[in-house]
Amino acid sequence: MNTLGYSRFSGLSQQRGAVLVISLIVLLVLTLIGVSAARTVLLEEKMTFASRDAKVALEVAESLVKAAESEIEEMSTTGDFGITAHLHREGEGPDSLFDSATWDTGNSASKSVSMEAPDGTALTGRYYVELAGNANKEDPADSITVGGYGQTTGGGEIKVFRIVAQGRGLTDSTTRIIISHYGKRF
Repeated sequence: MNTLGYSRFSGLSQQRGAVLVISLIVLLVLTLIGVSAARTVLLEEKMTFASRDAKVALEVAESLVKAAESEIEEMSTTGDFGITAHLHREGEGPDSLFDSATWDTGNSASKSVSMEAPDGTALTGRYYVELAGNANKEDPADSITVGGYGQTTGGGEIKVFRIVAQGRGLTDSTTRIIISHYGKRF
């Protein structure tokens, strides 16, 4: 028996409590690090998806520009401009690219492109074409793409068309707009 009046195990019981507290603090710190890492990974996934979605929307818009160029190439006259909803006469195109009325059926045409979303649905967008006038006869090659330019000496004016395409990404909230000019000799 100890003559001082306390047990030889009393110091050991105090140490066990201190180890428990320190262990809980270390566990809390590790948990906070794990939660922070998980949040970072989720944020990076969202950023990656948004970047991919923006690229898909841009590719859709580029496909729509090509489709509009093909439509122009098939034209033999500009007589449908001002009659067909997505074909606008010079100066009569929509004023604002960001107005929802610009992208309704009264001002633009909807078109599916050859790309598909992961669920298999076709990606779509809208475009319109505005007659922009005649190309400068001195050197249209520097300012506009003219199919077959330099390969023929054929006559006729080169009409310039302003093509505006809005591509949609995998989500409806992601859009990209491309404005292009195209010329054709009539």
